[in-house]
Amino acid sequence: MSSTLHDLAADEPAPAILFVDDEPSILSALRRLVRPQGYRVLLAESGRAGLALLESETVDLVVSDMRMPEMDGAAFLEQVRLRWPEAGRILLTGYSDISSTV
Repeated sequence: MSSTLHDLAADEPAPAILFVDDEPSILSALRRLVRPQGYRVLLAESGRAGLALLESETVDLVVSDMRMPEMDGAAFLEQVRLRWPEAGRILLTGYSDISSTV
């Protein structure tokens, strides 16, 4: 089995992943990690920017950092869950203590 998405039918769009993080270097690293696998990668530097992208783009998976100014990752992903329930959601954090995260 191939480790990339090259087996998709020609008329099938590549699955899209939206990464949301207030650190541009993290977004860049995530894009470099995932794009070669055949995914369409969208980036947003805030929860508000992520919601705006979701208004205009079909996204299969949303990956968000927890600690961001204005809107944290949990609040952002709750909005995603309510408005785009079909999109998968993953919350990333650099903290090892779950009580510090949620």
